[in-house]
Amino acid sequence: MDSLELIKAAITAVDPSKSAKLAGITAKTEIRELGMDSVATMEMVGFLEEKLETQFSDEVMIRIQTFGDLMALVEKSKNG
Repeated sequence: MDSLELIKAAITAVDPSKSAKLAGITAKTEIRELGMDSVATMEMVGFLEEKLETQFSDEVMIRIQTFGDLMALVEKSKNG
């Protein structure tokens, strides 16, 4: 599963109501554009951490603005 598909799976798992918006997501799409609240966002991150068997630091997560940023973080985690 590629990074974007994994992120989409995480979003769908924590907030199925957002699944209709996922088709138009690109690397340049800002995460806040989905309208996820902070709890759903943290659950999404937890889902990704569990699937990737890693933990993202708060310092890194603060800088994540777009899906491209998140995809790069996922890829980095996949590659060690």
